[in-house]
Amino acid sequence: MRLVIISVIALALTGCHTLKKYDYAAETPQFVMSGSRSVAVATEDSRPYVVSAEKGLTFVGILRSGFGVPSSVTTASGKPLADDFSSTIARALEQKGFKSTAISVEAPISPADVRELIARSGAERLALVTINEWKSDTLVQTSLQYDVTLRIYDANGSQLAANRMSGNDNWGYDWSQPTTLAHAKRAVPIAYKRKLEELFASEAVMSSLR
Repeated sequence: MRLVIISVIALALTGCHTLKKYDYAAETPQFVMSGSRSVAVATEDSRPYVVSAEKGLTFVGILRSGFGVPSSVTTASGKPLADDFSSTIARALEQKGFKSTAISVEAPISPADVRELIARSGAERLALVTINEWKSDTLVQTSLQYDVTLRIYDANGSQLAANRMSGNDNWGYDWSQPTTLAHAKRAVPIAYKRKLEELFASEAVMSSLR
C-alpha cells in the first residue's frame, strides 16, 4: 500500500511524462525599440552537449520524477531550439515595424559565414544569437540556466553592437498548478520571453537596429 501511495504522489508531482514539451514558439517578446530596417535573424546553438550530439537540437531542459530521475524536455514545435529563438525574435521585430526574416544556421558561425548570411538575406542588419547554455531543471521548483549572446552586424558584416546575459534563475513553484510539469510549462516560456526582451533592451543594440 505504501508503494502505491508513493507512486501516486510522484505522478502527481511530475504529471504525464508524455507531455514533456515547452512551447517557446508561441511566445512573442515585446521589444522597446521600433524601426523600419530589414533584419535577418539567425541563432546558433553552441551548447556543448548539443554540439557533441549528446543531446538533440530540440532539447530544452530536464524534468525530474518524484524520485529525482531525470528525463529530457523538448520544444513543443518539434523544431530546434535555435529555430524557435529565431522565429520568435523575427516575429517580435515585425510587430515593431522591422522587416525581419528568420534564417536557420548551424554552429559554429565564422566571420565569413556572417557576411554570407547577410548577402544571402539582402538585409540591412543581421541579429545573430549564440546559445552557449539554455536548460531548465524541474523537480519541485523550476530553475533556468542560461548564457546567451546577441550580436548585431551591418550589411558589410561589421559588428555594431553586442549584449550578453547569463545566470541561473529560480522560478520556484506555483502551488495553484496541479503538477510541477504544469508549472514549468507556464514558467519556462515566460522566462524565455523576458530574457529575450532583456537581450534586446541594451542601448547599443537598440541604436544599431534603428
